[in-house]
Amino acid sequence: MVVLGSRRLSRTAEFFSAGSLVVPVTAQAECPVVVVGDAEHISQQPPYVVAGIDGSASATAALAFAFDEADLRGAALRVVCVWQRPLIMLDDEEVALRAQRTLLSEASAGLSEKYPDVHVTHEVLTGHPVEELARAAEHALAVIVGRRGRGGYTGMRIGSVVHGLLDRAHCPVITVPTG
Repeated sequence: MVVLGSRRLSRTAEFFSAGSLVVPVTAQAECPVVVVGDAEHISQQPPYVVAGIDGSASATAALAFAFDEADLRGAALRVVCVWQRPLIMLDDEEVALRAQRTLLSEASAGLSEKYPDVHVTHEVLTGHPVEELARAAEHALAVIVGRRGRGGYTGMRIGSVVHGLLDRAHCPVITVPTG
């Protein structure tokens, strides 16, 4: 694991800053990368970890890491999937939300058995993934996501959600590469 501090630069400043290591290390490390920007401000009990999943291989690796992290810390785990309403709906909204709930339960089924002491909740949130994950993790020990999800360009080393969380989240952001 690599742990980095962040000066909380804007995306543009981070990109153009010659001394910034956050994005390049996050994009290229072969191990999980933790980026710590703010001082810990846990105010909810029990403490919890947030795992953001989207059905990608990277999210699967992140969820396994999140279970392990929650178990090590004696924390609860909030497994979150964010559904962003498309411009053109081909299915009923309830059908789409049901598919997201199925994704959540299937993704964590085996892991819940492996970590019986971890209290797990599943949440389907509606909105922009960065904003909703940052809000869900506002008082979390950490937010854990895969390095890149299903969307975007396949050549990108890290996804737009990771970029956004590095700017927006107030807790440590842990990115996990695909196993």
